[in-house]
Amino acid sequence: MNSKYVSSSIRYLGVFAIFLFCGLSMFFSFIERDIPDERIKNLLSYASFFENGFYDFRVQKEIKKHLPVENIVLVKIDDPTIQAIGTWPFPRTVYSRFLDRLKEFGAKVAVFDIIFPEKALSCNDGSLSPDTIFAQAIVNFQADPDKKVILTYSLADNTEQGFKEMPEDLYNFIMDTQQSGEAGLVEELVSHETYPIKELVDAGPALGHLNHQEDSDGVFRHYRAVSNVGSLYLPSLGVIAYQHYTGNIPKLSIHSDGTASLKAGAKDVPINARGEAKIRYHGGEDKFPSVSLIDLIKENPDREKMTLALKDKLIFLGSTAVGAHDLRNTPVDAKLPGVYFHMNFVHMLDVGFYYQEINDSIQYSLIILILGTIFLLFLQKFDYPILELAGVLFAVGGAYYLDQHYFTPNGYEIRLFFSMNSFVLQYVWSTFLSFYQSNKDKKQIRGAFSRYVAPTVVNEMLKDPDKLKVGGQKLDITCMFSDVRDFTTISEALTAEQLSTCLNRYMGRMTELVFKHSGTLDKYIGDAVVALWGAPVPFPNHPQKAVEAAVEMINIMPEINDDFRKNNFPEFKVGIGLNSGECAVGNMGSELIFSFTALGDNMNLGARLEGMCKPYGSKIVISEYTFGRIDHDVFTCRVLDKVRVKGKTKPVEIYEVFDAHHPYLKDLDSYHRYHEAYRMFHQKKFKEALAIFEKLNLKYGDVPTERLKTYCEEFIASPPGADWDGVITFKTK
Repeated sequence: MNSKYVSSSIRYLGVFAIFLFCGLSMFFSFIERDIPDERIKNLLSYASFFENGFYDFRVQKEIKKHLPVENIVLVKIDDPTIQAIGTWPFPRTVYSRFLDRLKEFGAKVAVFDIIFPEKALSCNDGSLSPDTIFAQAIVNFQADPDKKVILTYSLADNTEQGFKEMPEDLYNFIMDTQQSGEAGLVEELVSHETYPIKELVDAGPALGHLNHQEDSDGVFRHYRAVSNVGSLYLPSLGVIAYQHYTGNIPKLSIHSDGTASLKAGAKDVPINARGEAKIRYHGGEDKFPSVSLIDLIKENPDREKMTLALKDKLIFLGSTAVGAHDLRNTPVDAKLPGVYFHMNFVHMLDVGFYYQEINDSIQYSLIILILGTIFLLFLQKFDYPILELAGVLFAVGGAYYLDQHYFTPNGYEIRLFFSMNSFVLQYVWSTFLSFYQSNKDKKQIRGAFSRYVAPTVVNEMLKDPDKLKVGGQKLDITCMFSDVRDFTTISEALTAEQLSTCLNRYMGRMTELVFKHSGTLDKYIGDAVVALWGAPVPFPNHPQKAVEAAVEMINIMPEINDDFRKNNFPEFKVGIGLNSGECAVGNMGSELIFSFTALGDNMNLGARLEGMCKPYGSKIVISEYTFGRIDHDVFTCRVLDKVRVKGKTKPVEIYEVFDAHHPYLKDLDSYHRYHEAYRMFHQKKFKEALAIFEKLNLKYGDVPTERLKTYCEEFIASPPGADWDGVITFKTK
């Protein structure tokens, strides 16, 4: 099967899997709270965790544009109030004074975000009890038919905390309901632990419940608008407050799927199976006016200020004091006093500032996801990473722009995080596949080429394919030429198979040492090994590395020859020449066939130096250009001669690098005497030099000493002319 087809199939399957995962996560995030099974809800909560965080971020951006509300006012039970009154909970007489002042300053509706489930403590001295005074204050406030006091109660999940039957007083607050089919909202009970005492209920206040449940991440985004108690539907504190403040009676429609909608004004508020509506927050403490309770009930309040603040307003009494522990984590503020939760909901109903039908939001969310996916798949056809990255940024930025300028202002709950996440994951998947395929191709190239060229060359080819083109560049390198002495004679004594075995063993070890010391194998020429240092990757200490490799090559020859002797193969003797300088380095040849190599005068000199090993009886010969760039504390060298090799007019001083077995390493006095005689020779003190060379030759009998001794004898017999420069010219390679 075509590998390109397989690769495309894997790419599209991955994109489809990402699309499916994000699409399902998006859908589950919409319906999560409508699922009655808590275990399934917890399992699916992952689908909305990140989305909710992103939703909160967008809410915070949106509310900055909102103007402060004027008609919903909070009377704060704040820290100064608690300090002034001196006790908490407050005596009921405080609430009586509160209602009296509200009536005095013309407030329309008074909502208590406080429960009164127990009777107040009082002395039996014949005077009215605090509860009676409070109840009378409620009656007095409601003397005007347009004014209303609203008390609260909570709901219960079990029969131990709830009334077995709904209290008779609540029948007065059953909502006008239209139901389709048998399905209804989740049933609950009225809690007897928080229900207002009879004395207060008999005063005729309106009643609303206040149970609310945070989302899976602990943030309050949904408001329990209605509750199902015995298949009868009761309003929340926010709904009943809206009703009495505006005069509009909300109507509840129960749908066959167990959801509902609350008609309050021109539009319907979507209600889920738990009776909840998602709050479209207007803001926190900075968006709603407030008055401190102590400023309202003190002896001489600022009447003009209070009248202006409270007249014809919907008043909430709630705690903002830290010690009252009524703080909630909301998209607006992580520690927002709970009373603002109700106030935001009432404002939402009052101005019609709520979210669109959930199905519309699902539809638009999927459209964004689908269009973005198609757009990115189209860009992947071009196989251009920068274009794909630009496409992802455009898709993410475009979706965010649309959400900020159209969807959020118009009340759509777009699941933007899942769409953006899908776009990014598709790009990551595409990039991963491209990276994987590229690495796979590189591995194949490396496997094929590393058998023929050095790993460094292969790596350079993989990093920069342009280096596969014919052409070179000028680089400072060190070149090495090594050769097996008398290889023709050796090859005549061996069969082809034996010769191949010997040569492979020898060249294998030599090549390993080239690579070990950061060299690049240039080529094999019969029994010769040509290597480079400083190319294709330049590095400053290439002469040092090259000489290290050469010395180790010579040092390892006894081990190789021991193996040869065990198999009755002849011994290999090796000569190595090294030179450093600028060469043209690169791929040389034609567009069809080329090889990585180096060319130039310095390469030719390196080859000639390898040829110098035999006449000087040396194993490693280097030029003065290499000698001057190595660490002489690491390598011991001796000068051999000043020569003019075949094909060159400029003389060069050549040196021998000692291997581990060189006799002069154990006789440094002879080593220094040799160099002393060499200096005398070039100073034309031939007799003095000859005396030293004769003693050294008798002791070691090495070729370089014998050559210099012979030169001295010749020049004593026939002194050179005044133009003698001490250079020996070689006519052959």
